[in-house]
Amino acid sequence: MSAELSNPTVYVVDDDQQMRDSLCALLDVLGFRVKAFATPGSCHRFYRPDMPGCLVLDIRMPRQTGLELYELMLKEGKRLPVIFITAHADVSTAVAAMKTGAIEFLEKPFDRETLLDRVRTALTLDAKWREGDAQFAGLVDRVQQLSLREQQTLEMIQAGESNKSMAAKLDLTERAVEMRRSAIMRKMKVQSVAELIDLTATHRILAELRESARVRVAN
Repeated sequence: MSAELSNPTVYVVDDDQQMRDSLCALLDVLGFRVKAFATPGSCHRFYRPDMPGCLVLDIRMPRQTGLELYELMLKEGKRLPVIFITAHADVSTAVAAMKTGAIEFLEKPFDRETLLDRVRTALTLDAKWREGDAQFAGLVDRVQQLSLREQQTLEMIQAGESNKSMAAKLDLTERAVEMRRSAIMRKMKVQSVAELIDLTATHRILAELRESARVRVAN
């Protein structure tokens, strides 16, 4: 496994070489792994969604702004917490930055402790996001192993219906319903109905959160 995939990295994007070098030196001294880019395009070409970390991203750059880069990355599923920095702060730009999901909007010059705090917060958030994504992927895999009939039965279990009620609606014997319930629990890797309901509720909530995030990016 490459270092980019195994360790969180602070990705610095700034067209000002002096500022870029200064940021990298400071972050390196503070103990962070850093990779710098002089242009938004070079960062976009390099970065892949399986690379943990955060962005420290200049707002105003020629050809492509920091906001445009981040919006493009989000649309492509390349989600990273971002700290926007600029020497030309204004209210409208700050509002636009925060709407993309920025952790912070810092105006140059900023102090070392503020940057340290924001980077730590961003890396913690990225780890949380990745944990949620991994959990969702695992749940999706389990649900997809269910047949259509098992998914139909699962919906009834979630609704709190009894075996007798499900048997009548599905035109099955209660024994057949019990066997189907056992098969569902085995595929979902749970030991009880309570655990099954909790797991599927988690799947539904995570799916709704992902859809909500997708809609925000699209808008």
